Amino acid sequence: MISPSRDHGFYEPVILPRLQRIQRAFGYLEREELERFSKEAGIPLYRLQAVASFFPHFKLSAPTKMTLCVCRDMACRMHGSGDLLKKLRDTAAKDVTVKGVSCLGRCDRAPAAYLVGSGSEHARYFLGRSGEELKLNVDAVLRGESPEEDTDAANFDATASWRIDPYGTEGRDYEAARRVIAARDASLDAAVGILKSQKKWDVGTAEQFRLAAIQRGRLGYALEPEVSEALREWQTESAWAAGPTLGGWTDEFLNELKTANLRGMGGAGIAASQKWSDVRNAVREARRRKADDRAYIVVNGDESEPGTFKDRELLLRKAHLIVESVILAGLIADATQGFIYIRHEYEEQIEACRAEIEWAERQGFCGQEVASVLGRPFPISVFPSPGGYICGEQSALIEAMSDRRGEPRNMPPKLETNGLQDQPTLVSNVETFAWVPLIVGRGGNAYAAEGAAPWKGRRLFSVSGDVKRPGVYEVPTGLPLRDLIHGEEYCQGVVGDRSLKAIAPSGPSGGFLPATLKQPAGLYEDGEKSRKRTKSWEVFAARRGFDPQAAEWETVNLELELDLFREFSPTQALGGGIVIYAEGRDMVEEALNATEFFRDESCGKCVPCRLGSQRLASLAQHLVEGRITTGQWEQDLKPLLEDMGRVLNLTSICGLGRSVPNPLLTVAEYFSEDLKRRLPALANTEVAS
Repeated sequence: MISPSRDHGFYEPVILPRLQRIQRAFGYLEREELERFSKEAGIPLYRLQAVASFFPHFKLSAPTKMTLCVCRDMACRMHGSGDLLKKLRDTAAKDVTVKGVSCLGRCDRAPAAYLVGSGSEHARYFLGRSGEELKLNVDAVLRGESPEEDTDAANFDATASWRIDPYGTEGRDYEAARRVIAARDASLDAAVGILKSQKKWDVGTAEQFRLAAIQRGRLGYALEPEVSEALREWQTESAWAAGPTLGGWTDEFLNELKTANLRGMGGAGIAASQKWSDVRNAVREARRRKADDRAYIVVNGDESEPGTFKDRELLLRKAHLIVESVILAGLIADATQGFIYIRHEYEEQIEACRAEIEWAERQGFCGQEVASVLGRPFPISVFPSPGGYICGEQSALIEAMSDRRGEPRNMPPKLETNGLQDQPTLVSNVETFAWVPLIVGRGGNAYAAEGAAPWKGRRLFSVSGDVKRPGVYEVPTGLPLRDLIHGEEYCQGVVGDRSLKAIAPSGPSGGFLPATLKQPAGLYEDGEKSRKRTKSWEVFAARRGFDPQAAEWETVNLELELDLFREFSPTQALGGGIVIYAEGRDMVEEALNATEFFRDESCGKCVPCRLGSQRLASLAQHLVEGRITTGQWEQDLKPLLEDMGRVLNLTSICGLGRSVPNPLLTVAEYFSEDLKRRLPALANTEVAS
């Protein structure tokens, strides 16, 4: 007989982990090692090279002795990383490469840089350092010394005031997981009672059913037909097993997620209860068809949006919430395996999550063997991302985990039905998972009551740029943007007490909002939809204390709630990272920087994004250089920009392509003075191409 703890069909990626091991050993993907891997695994060399060439983390040739990487995006650019890169390149030693890279997730300590030596995967981070300090540190490492690095663990810890952790400082015992396990076992007690009384089962047969139910039918031996059929009925909540005390026992917890109004915190805002129930129902459907019923839970920790670093703090300081939530999702959605996907630049976070998984395994909550508390195998592992902003898109992330290039999929089908290994897969943001233990443990109403009326719950925002105290802040949902920027417990105001000029409410993806906005279009018009929106606007204005009839209103009146942003913010975007710009910033330059980020990070799979991002970056560059006249802009290029925006929005496969036009479009709409300074009136100026 096969052991119940074996042969559960667990998925293990092959290509990316092996490529990462080769690079750790040699500092790059050494040719002979790649050939050896190809022969051993029976994978064509061209496929290995195709995968490796996609991800920026992999080096295809031997690097110089030292490589210094400096972030060039948003907050780091605002803190001088562009000039820093030029100076460091001019003064770098022969065996040192200096290069700009995309966001490193340390926007609160800009400019961010890291140093890595040939043959080493350990990156030494130097944050908020001057060019002279960076040069001295590079020279010290070249001499074999170990200058003091900047770590995330030593950074200011704001979590003392956070309410996300139901365990506080008293340790953790996974009470929420115990509650769900107890509910499952109570359901099985009721089921066994029915089977004994109605079907006249003996104790041995009933207990075989109970064990098979806990272990998802994978006992290593064939079940008796009547047990197998009863198991499928309980698993699909059908026939005698219908109802919330039997096969529908997970409904209680899905309803708590719904009551809490917990939504995706990665930007899309999809209801968590919907995604969890979709995966559970897909598993049930597979069982009805007697098909493969494996399913996966994936935490999306590939936090690469410039200005966004909230998940960094959760993964490091609250790893127990993430791991427990994966276990909860495994129970409620009835999945077989969990993964925590983390960007490779978050080394401390990767180790924190691995340590927490080991602790949970020792306590019997998860693991490849039968976990004593959980009652069945449920392995959880960390998957370090090989890099690339595009892997923050959930289908691209799944492609990377599937040993393929991290390119977004055309959908449908959804990941909830056809994800990893073409099986049902729940993919959600780190923060979304992190709130689940509190909601399951204390109830959805307890979480919902934490919001600023009329909104529900709490959430985290990372704030950077021109604020006195950048960082990660947990706030009531619906907190006014004004309070986040100026509140003493939060960012404490704009640097130098300057006036606020602009806000990027979702990193570069949502473009830029000005300090003052015009009244939203469509208000006070005829029609039922307009009347409802007008009423909502008047209620919002009353809460914030401004005249709803006024021609202009302050952007900081916006409340930090996704639905309100979608209704009244022109860009409709509210992400996890907010970047603040003080008066004096040139928003045309900021738009160029944001557009170049998208150009550099486009995966190139779809033509509109690949060509459109390059064309828009070129347009922004011509604007910055003053190579476009007012006439050319008004007659030709502004209409072209608007047309390209529509095309990218309609034809791009994923959100990256749809985001590319936003920085330039919002600058053209709201920052005309900055634009005018860049538009010479000379008629003979060459048209941008």
